[in-house]
Amino acid sequence: MGWVAPGWVAPGWVAPGWVAPGWRAYGGAGKRIMATRSSPAKGRKDSVMHSAALRRLGWCLLLTAVLATAACTSAPAQAQHPASARASGVPQVPGCSTQVTAGPALAASRPAQVSVPGDPTGVAASPDGRWAVAALSQGPDGGDPRIAVLSVSKTNGRLTLVRLVTLPGSLTGAWGMTVGPDGRLLLVAGGSGAAVLSLPKLESGDAHPVLGVLAAKGAGAFEAAVSADDHYAFVTAEETGDLYVFNLALALQHGFGAAGVAVGAVPLATGAVGIAISPDGTLIYVTTYGQAGPYGRLWVIDASRAERAAGARSIVASTAAGCQPVRVVLSDDGQYAWVSAIQSNAVLAFNTVALRQHPSAALRAVVRVGSEPVGLAVVNGGRTVLVTDSDRGLVAPSSGQTGVSVISTAAALAGRPALAGLLPAGQFPRELSYDAADGSVLMSDFASARVQMFGVPAAAEP
Repeated sequence: MGWVAPGWVAPGWVAPGWVAPGWRAYGGAGKRIMATRSSPAKGRKDSVMHSAALRRLGWCLLLTAVLATAACTSAPAQAQHPASARASGVPQVPGCSTQVTAGPALAASRPAQVSVPGDPTGVAASPDGRWAVAALSQGPDGGDPRIAVLSVSKTNGRLTLVRLVTLPGSLTGAWGMTVGPDGRLLLVAGGSGAAVLSLPKLESGDAHPVLGVLAAKGAGAFEAAVSADDHYAFVTAEETGDLYVFNLALALQHGFGAAGVAVGAVPLATGAVGIAISPDGTLIYVTTYGQAGPYGRLWVIDASRAERAAGARSIVASTAAGCQPVRVVLSDDGQYAWVSAIQSNAVLAFNTVALRQHPSAALRAVVRVGSEPVGLAVVNGGRTVLVTDSDRGLVAPSSGQTGVSVISTAAALAGRPALAGLLPAGQFPRELSYDAADGSVLMSDFASARVQMFGVPAAAEP
């Protein structure tokens, strides 16, 4: 952006340590973040935020008149400008911005949806597609975190809430979830660790589906992943910035408190949330959003070293990944890592080979999307990426529009306009889960207390 006056922050940028009144820097554990915006104190909070925005805007206009290098980025985009993230044809890592880009509304069949008694975050489908589960961090009246078990009818396209399962009281939340490669284990991360459940027992209504808890030494356990052989579990910790490693097979055989279950931790950076494992199981990718501002990174970790408690020696590489990157998913062949940067309002694509060899030159595409993108899914055999535009209100002003942005991967990687369209969503659409067996997508609408299921739109370019 050029020279910046001391103490001045351009609209759309977040100074280190600054958070809009009433909001956390990222708020992974901010269970009632949308309720804050509509609370009785809304007028006071909004006026404070508005005044601050006006002050920053005034400074921006003044400096723009004096310095040709200063610029404001707070105005909503009317059209996508792929060249804005490129210099001489090379993609540039985006900074913090309130600029939003909305794709054209796409015609979509009416989604199946069901209301749930709580704030849904992680969602997942059973391998046969007949069941779905959603993590509920807190119900309307508080209480322990729970799992909503949903039946899925493919014939009439209905989702039905069948039962609720309370998680152990040692967990302080229920956030990210994943189904293990063998399709029998469900891991749910939440604050102090990750619960391990039997998916068949959840489906059958067994009274004891919880097998145990993988206890993290730090706080803020947020997402979980399982090794390709189901032997190890990896849990990101938002508050401590670690990746915790557990011997899952040992826990299931000898008990979750047995010696050796907690293998160790890989120290990364504050705000470790998103996680993905390469198709061959050898590499782990983690996003950390860092302190408030453009300090987010994408990390590559050697899985076998992490499993041998190598700690920091497990880190292969890391690179800048925009302003507060929060999720990462991999293409089906593992060649590209797609990252959502919530305060850049962008999705970034990295070449995974380059990440290991020349990390600073690994960025291949930047796609500007809607307000505050979070959940990601790669669909249509890798031809399409979906991302939830949460519009959660971390940085004022909010765009007032939520949805699911549809991205053409071929167009993005070729440097062409890649935003193919926008699918509707409720308030604060958060996570996505793709069922490749039948091409359907599960989505949690966090602030609408609702889970949706819809068909994947056909691959298309804008």
